[in-house]
Amino acid sequence: MYPRSLTLTTMIGRINRTLNFANQVIPLYVKAKPMIKNAKDAFKVAKVFMEKPKQTNEEKNKVIDTPIKKVETIIPTNKPVFFL
Repeated sequence: MYPRSLTLTTMIGRINRTLNFANQVIPLYVKAKPMIKNAKDAFKVAKVFMEKPKQTNEEKNKVIDTPIKKVETIIPTNKPVFFL
């Protein structure tokens, strides 16, 4: 299917339609490009958070010793208490 006639008028009309389309698409692409990049980065970050942390055998067998601290009780009085 070849065009019936290839004239300067039809060529200019097609070029005009192509340029109008490009003028509409390019600004949309420029505005959407950062959002698309951020979405890709967000998926990468989410993937990292979903991974289980890798532990060595030493870390698994390690016993955590936490010292027990003595807590002093505060007796309520009518005097103001100042904490430094």
